[in-house]
Parts: sequence; structure tokens; C-alpha cells
Amino acid sequence: HRMPSKLLAIAAVISLTCAVPAAGQRAVNPQAQALKGFSDRVKAYVDLQRKVQRRFPQLSPSDDPGKLEAHQRALADAIRQARADARQGDIFGDAANQFRRAIKEDAESRTSRDIRAAKEEVPQKTRPKVNMEYPEKIALATVPPLLLERLQRLPDGVEYRFLGRDLILRDSFSTLIVDVVPEAVPTARR
Repeated sequence: HRMPSKLLAIAAVISLTCAVPAAGQRAVNPQAQALKGFSDRVKAYVDLQRKVQRRFPQLSPSDDPGKLEAHQRALADAIRQARADARQGDIFGDAANQFRRAIKEDAESRTSRDIRAAKEEVPQKTRPKVNMEYPEKIALATVPPLLLERLQRLPDGVEYRFLGRDLILRDSFSTLIVDVVPEAVPTARR
């Protein structure tokens, strides 16, 4: 059973039309789209952060440490309340695997000793959760500068940090964990 040549020609035109973006549209790179979505969600978080901050009086670094701590906790509570429904993946979203890949590529350029040392810098005793305050007694593990160059730039007010093998997005004003990429750091090679 053969299809008439006219039907074949129509089917070919339809399949080409569906495969090519419409005039004026460009094909969308899914990775770029995922990173743009991440950046948009980070911007929305920072906008919320600033809105909440405006409710509180400005403090100076020379203010009483107890007053600064109370201010930070009040800010954390207000942001937590504003994001009561926040869940893991709300900010990193479908870009999480790109972050894992960048971290893996960075880890491959380091020795296994470097990777183990970095993991020991911040032991994983607590699983980070969205809206949880960064544990007070745990050091803030910095992200190596060469790795930072591979990651999306962040606006002031949020920062990348590691907590054990997890990559977190941390609010630098309230110390809240904004989002988490679990097990982003590969296990050390032996």
C-alpha cells in the first residue's frame, strides 16, 4: 500500500514546518532557558528580600551585636513567612543539573585530596532545608573562585555556599537557606 506522491509532499512540508521555528522566532536552547529561569527566580527572591528589609530600621555594623542578631532573626522570620510555601528546587529549578555538571567539571580538575579537604571543611551533620537558617556553629565554606566563574552571577544579597556535598543558595542578610542542590559535589575519588 503506497501513499500518493501528493500526500507524501504534504506530509514532508508539514514535518518541516513543525521542525522549524516560525518566522521571527529563534530556536530556544533549553540549557540557556533553564539558566535564565534560575536568574529570574533569584531576582524575584532578591526583590522580595528588599521589600521585607524595608519594613525594618537600618542598622549599622557598629550597633550592639545583640541588636544585630535580633534584627537578622526578625528578617529571617519575615522572609520565611513570606515564602511559607517555598520548596527545594523553587529557585534552582531545572538548572540544578547544570550546576551539578559545573561542579563535577571543576572537581575533575582538582585532586581527590582537595575534594576531601573541602568536604571536611564543612561536615554534613545537618541536611539543609529551604527556609532553614544556616547553622550558626558551622563554618561558611566558600566556593572556589574558578568554580564561581562557571556559575551564574548572583546579585548582592544571595550567595552560593557548600554545606557538605550540597550546594546551597544562602541569603547573606538573614542567613536563610533559599534553595538547595542536594549532593552537588561528587564523591571524592580514591
